[in-house]
Amino acid sequence: MAQSGDTICAVATPPGEGAVGVVRLSGPRAREIVELACPEVKLRPRRLQATTVHRGREVLDRVLVCLMPGPRSYTGEDVVEIHAHGGTLNLERILGLFIEHGARVASPGEFTRRAFLNGRIDLTQAEAVAQVIAARSERALRNAQAVLGGALGRRIGALRQDLVELCARLESEIDFADEDPAGPEVERSVERRHDDLEREIAQLSESYEERGRPGEATVALTGPTNVGKSSLFNRLLQTTRALVSPRPGTTRDYLEAEVRWGGQRITLVDTAGERGVEEQSALEHAGRELAAPVIARCDLRVHVLDLSLPWPADLGAGIATIGTPVVIAANKLDLSEEPAERIEAERGDGVKVVATSALTGEGVERLREAVLELLSAGRGETEAETVQIVLERHHAALCRARRAVVEGRAALREGRPPEIVVEHAREALFRLGEITGEHFAEDVLDAVFSRFCIGK
Repeated sequence: MAQSGDTICAVATPPGEGAVGVVRLSGPRAREIVELACPEVKLRPRRLQATTVHRGREVLDRVLVCLMPGPRSYTGEDVVEIHAHGGTLNLERILGLFIEHGARVASPGEFTRRAFLNGRIDLTQAEAVAQVIAARSERALRNAQAVLGGALGRRIGALRQDLVELCARLESEIDFADEDPAGPEVERSVERRHDDLEREIAQLSESYEERGRPGEATVALTGPTNVGKSSLFNRLLQTTRALVSPRPGTTRDYLEAEVRWGGQRITLVDTAGERGVEEQSALEHAGRELAAPVIARCDLRVHVLDLSLPWPADLGAGIATIGTPVVIAANKLDLSEEPAERIEAERGDGVKVVATSALTGEGVERLREAVLELLSAGRGETEAETVQIVLERHHAALCRARRAVVEGRAALREGRPPEIVVEHAREALFRLGEITGEHFAEDVLDAVFSRFCIGK
């Protein structure tokens, strides 16, 4: 472990008036600086000790301190944490005292950057620290915690090991080509290795979701005017967010609101009603145009229909052209004499139907469950959910690695020399190393850690 030349310090807890605030130091003088500021204590490794912080004869605060010696610390250096009373002014005074004794304020993400540079974590784990902090859903948090625990690094490491073995095999063919030329069986074995690598890299790459973080989804309520979309929107939110009127076309543009269902963060969108162009006012038409991009990129549509009106004859065919998962909310169940079970069994035409009443709330919980089920099915989630790629940087590197493997396989099939094939394998190896940090550039690290807050 390489100690940095200076000692950094920062407040590691969010600013505000919390009961406890943590100040963190890391570097070769961390222990010395804290003992200068807390002359009554002799720090002992991994022991939480009560003491006081002094500036001269003035007592700044009564605190708890803990020394975590390197290399078995978060950064790989000597780290000391001071648990003081919260409050911005109090923590700033303690931080200022440490600076007077020779520390400097850490830059954003510098503690985690030192952890990476000292080999305590790989680059995927470093990035996962920020993902854990930013997680806004249970699924996003689980994925971030899995990456922080090394799940992604292990998968990339296994792929890199396979590539190392492939390179070794190809290089042995180069070294001993004159003595023992590779036969058809050897070539088929190398080609199968390319196939396996391309499939595994593709599986990981394709888990990337351009639409947002894991555990987040957008669900649009669509359908004709006056079918109760806004009322159902309010029911799903369990609050009055949209104005409701018996007059058709009340919703002129679209409304958005967030809910959390089953650990997922879902953005519900109430859209303007659909009716013939000749019936629309200019304002309604503008509202439909405004909502169109939102509907187009949503993860799922709840298409609301009125049970008191004739049922569309070509519903299934129309839904099939949408291209987005759809659940039908057969609304106004309170006006229907048919039982909900028969409606849901007979009117689907291949599409999931849930009978609901926005007025009474009947069926709304079943609709919520249907939405979650379809979202999970669309993402291929299982009980043993695998780690998901959520960062564009990782996705781009995986795409380059996959392309290199594909090009290597093509060169092999074309009968190109093994020197050419091995260069493609090395390229894939390099690209995967960019993900975990075996290969990195300073500007990449600057971009990664600039998104961190100070103290992390």
